[in-house]
Parts: sequence; structure tokens; C-alpha cells
Amino acid sequence: MKLTRRDMLLWSAGAAAGFAVTPIPWKLLDDVSIWTQNWPWIPQPARGPIDVQPSFCTLCPQGCGLRVRMAQGWPVGIAGMAKHPISRGALCPLAFGAHQLLWHPQRLRTVRHRGDTSSWEEAGTAFRKACAEGSVLIVDGRPGRAASSLFQTFAQKHGGSYTTIPSPETKALAPYASWTSVPASAMGYDLENAQTVVSFGVPMLDGWGTPGRFTHLWAERAAVSQDPQLRLIQIESSFSRTAARAWKWVPVQEGREAALAAALARVLIEEHLVAARGPMPQITLEEAAGQTGLSAAEIQNLARTMVAQSPAVVIASNDDPAIAALNVVLGAVGARGGIVQRAKPEKLQSAAHAESRKVRAVLIDATVPWDYSPNVDAEVFRFATWDAGSSSAEWLLPAPGFLEELTDIPTAPASALETYAVAPALVKAPEAARSAAAFLAGMDADLLAVDKLIHARCELLFRERAGTLVGAQTTPVAKFGSVQKLEEELHKGAVWAGDPSPTAGLRCSLKEWPTGSGSAPESWPAAWAAPVLPPLASKLYEESGLREARDRRMA
Repeated sequence: MKLTRRDMLLWSAGAAAGFAVTPIPWKLLDDVSIWTQNWPWIPQPARGPIDVQPSFCTLCPQGCGLRVRMAQGWPVGIAGMAKHPISRGALCPLAFGAHQLLWHPQRLRTVRHRGDTSSWEEAGTAFRKACAEGSVLIVDGRPGRAASSLFQTFAQKHGGSYTTIPSPETKALAPYASWTSVPASAMGYDLENAQTVVSFGVPMLDGWGTPGRFTHLWAERAAVSQDPQLRLIQIESSFSRTAARAWKWVPVQEGREAALAAALARVLIEEHLVAARGPMPQITLEEAAGQTGLSAAEIQNLARTMVAQSPAVVIASNDDPAIAALNVVLGAVGARGGIVQRAKPEKLQSAAHAESRKVRAVLIDATVPWDYSPNVDAEVFRFATWDAGSSSAEWLLPAPGFLEELTDIPTAPASALETYAVAPALVKAPEAARSAAAFLAGMDADLLAVDKLIHARCELLFRERAGTLVGAQTTPVAKFGSVQKLEEELHKGAVWAGDPSPTAGLRCSLKEWPTGSGSAPESWPAAWAAPVLPPLASKLYEESGLREARDRRMA
């Protein structure tokens, strides 16, 4: 039989088609997939009985409640804590995949000095030398913790200074701090009792505050309703996702929000729409209309709509005093459903002290955002869990990672309800890891360790006999017979919640309408972003868009 080239081509095509419909190629692909997932350097989840441990997220100041699935001492999954009084079971994309961060390839595992491997002994010697030659500046990204108290004590004892990196929510409350002498960290928005929320460019439904706090309120009181119990008025130049879901979107020219706030205050005062009084803004409705792109009638109608359903509160995206003054005119400062002072503000405030000696060393805690760079000519000792690259710090010091360190969780920024929780160390930290608090405690033997400070805070809660413990059951603190039992429940995942904030303690009045536009608007997704992301969080970001970046919004 003579085989032609045509016959060979036909036979090859038929063989290929037949081979494709057999299980052989798909089995080979399956085997390759399994092999590539089992290389020696890829961490494998431990096999064994699953244990669920309560804890709290320490990756941002919100401190959401967690339920951590553990297998033989290692976390293999994370879910939200439904009984948490603030987050109520909601989590952000990063928290859902945070257990993967322990094996991140950019994990900092050795002490580094200007890029070279060093040791803790050399770092300690360099830090002592720097402290002897000048003052030390300690930078804290998560104020209010027991570690924060240790930082402040060290700075005071050694002639140094202490400062913090405030969250975007805290920055927006800064004008009220200057008007009332109450620290911004001690204030919060009483959203649970508000009926109208006026947002000046704040992503209320897309990344603002504690995940789940406002979105739960919105779902319960406003979802699919033409006349909701909670109204969200979004004043923003772009048609963002929050603007699309809000009860009312008001398009305004970008950068002209302060002019609109002043015009709204003028209408509220002239038409006697509010009981509170304030200084009359100089801007006229016609001037505001020319600047904002809204007509005078639209501005008048917006002012009437704001107070049609009270209490109403204004939330700004930055520290613009003109927008903040609108709350004073509304009577929302120190009022139910407005801006309130928490029942027990922190005694030690995060303010830098004046220094006579030149700053010789800067110690940056691992809670400080990676892109922070101190504006001083000093030797920088930076604690970090991950090396995100391009750091100007002379010293990179490996810190404990997620779930590897005992810490406490103070009240979340902008919350009106004071809370306190304890996050235990569920995973053993690497031998090379050391926290900034432990590093400083090693420098000064008189400093109390973090666990001792947490115990002292639990004793204070027990002595005051106020608030309730929210856990498997809700129990008033007054019913606990000992501080040991109270502390045990906190270590088991309970959350202490204070009594509702009194509104009589915060008073604010203005003699003249403020000028100045404040700082640039905050980008909540950018401020919240971690230096590295676990694979699961990256997938959630890309496929769900749970937190929308400002540059992705549709105009």
C-alpha cells in the first residue's frame, strides 16, 4: 500500500483529534497542576482537627472582629465575628486573606543595616549611641494601644518626642479639636442616631471607617426605599459608586466644596432653618452658584433637604474648616446623631513634644504606613513585618506579623462608642522578630511590658464597673466578680463596649466664618492599603472591586 503525503496528514489530524477526546491530555494537565502546587518551597496547610479561635484584625486601626480557623497551630482561614458591636461580621479584602501574609515572600526575616544583614545586638548598640548623642522621635501609627503608652513613657523619660500618623477619619475631625480643645482622637460620629448624612466626597459605602458599620446601617434603614429612614446625600464631582447608591447625588465642581458649604450655611441661617446660630459667611448665593456649578435655587433646595429629616451630620473628606463649620450651624457638634465626645477620652494624647536637643534617631513602629518618611536628618530605625522596597531607613528591623503578637485594640477612629479588646498571639513569631515595644523595654528595665500594661487596663475597666462585655453572651462589667474573669473573657474574644456617649460634654461656637481650604482630600483606599497583599486579597480587589480607588471612578 502506497502512503502519500496527503494520507499522512489525514492520519495525523485524526490521531490528534482522537487523542484530544481521550482523558490522557487532561490527566497530564491535572498532574502538572498538582506538581506545581507542591514544590518544596510552597507552604502547605497543616492537616488535623480544625479549631476556631476568636481574635481581632491588627492590620489597620479599625480592629474588626475575626474568627480564625486554626489547624495544628496555623491559621488556614478567616471569617468575620458577627457579634462584634462595630464591624458586625464584615471584613475588608485584606482581612479575608491575611492569614496568607505569614508566608509572604517579602517577609522581613533578618535585621538589615543599609541593605546588609546585621543583628539585634548591633541595632541596640546603634540605638543607645544615638539616644546618648541626641533625642529620639518615636512614630506610632496606631495610637491608643498599650504599646503606645510605652512609647510615650520612653520618650518622656529620655527627653524624646512622640507623634502619631492619624487616620483619615481623625484628620477630618481636626477642626473641631481646635474649636473645642477636645482631641480629635476622642471624638466620633454618632451615625447610629443620625437620619441624614451629608458626605462631601467621602466614600461612605466604599471604604470609609470600620467595614460594615455604615453599610449595615444603610442596608437596614435605607435599602430599596424611596423615603428611607437614613438619607445619604453625596456631594461629589464624580459619579462614584457611593454617589450611585446614595439617596441623592449633588454634582459640584471639584475643589469648590468649601464655597458650597458656606452657601448652605448662609441659607440655613437666613431662612431660620436651624436653631443653632453661627457667623454669616461672606459668600453670596450668586457667587457660590458661579463657583460650584449649581444654581442658587439648587443650593437653597439642598439646604432645606438637609434639615428636612433630622438629626443631620456633615462628614468631610479632609480637614476643611468651612465644611466643618457647617456642622456648627446645624447644631450637630455635641448633639445626638452628630459629632460626640466619647465617654472616656484617652489620658495620654499623641502629640509631639518640643525638643531642645536635635533629633538624632527616629524609631518607626510597624503600624506606620510604609510610604511614611520622617522629615528630619536622623538615623532611622524602622520596624516592619514586610519589606516593601525603596525605604530610606538605615535599619530595617523584623517585627511580629499578623496574629503573632499580643496586643490590645482601642476604639476605632470616628466611632462614637468606646470599645476595647485584646488580640492574643495565636501563632508563634519567628525567632528574629521583635516588636518596637519589646525593643524599647529592653533598653529601659523600668518600663512595663505590653502584657503588664494590658493587665493594668483590664484592672481599670473592672474598677470603673461601667460598660458591658460583648462575647458569646452580653454581660455588664458590674456583674464580674474578679478582674481575672474579666481579662479571661477579653482574651477569649469578648469586646468591652462603653456606655453611650453623653452629648453635653462637647460645646463649639464660632465668632467668624473660617477661611482656608484645609489639606487635600484623603483617598481612603490609598491610606488603607497595606505594603503587601496576600493572593486572596489581590483576587478580591481585582474581581470584586470591594474598595474603589479614586482614579477608577467614573466621572
